[in-house]
Amino acid sequence: MSDNRLFLLYDPSFDEMDAEGCPGFGYVLLFSEQDAEQFTPGENPSCAAVSMLFTDHADGSISGDLLGWAHLDDPVFQRYPLGHFLALMEQAAQVAINAYRQVHQVPDKLVAVHLADDDLLQFDVQFLDLQLTDQQAETQLAQQLMLGRPYLDS
Repeated sequence: MSDNRLFLLYDPSFDEMDAEGCPGFGYVLLFSEQDAEQFTPGENPSCAAVSMLFTDHADGSISGDLLGWAHLDDPVFQRYPLGHFLALMEQAAQVAINAYRQVHQVPDKLVAVHLADDDLLQFDVQFLDLQLTDQQAETQLAQQLMLGRPYLDS
């Protein structure tokens, strides 16, 4: 059901390096598939959105930071408490950075689905132009991304 899906799109205009030279990856959270299809990286969204930064620290830890909201008066923000964004951000940061560590490419899109009977989110990780050499490499990547549900290790 599309009502419970959230879309995190990679936006390199939010990328940063921290003081230690560790990479940070910017994402914009959108609330509908239509908004996600119309989003243009590097531009202010014309719809409700939340910008986030996920950082891959030198010590192996992963962090996520909320950068800001677009169209804060939109009714969608009445449906989602702050704690929901923090849980989403923590889990999405784990998924995005672990995927990046596996293939050395930042995922272009994460589609988050809240599991009804659980506090966890399920993520569909999408790379727009990921080129793997063969079918076996693709299978290995899928197994590595699923192994141990990496977003639970924080």
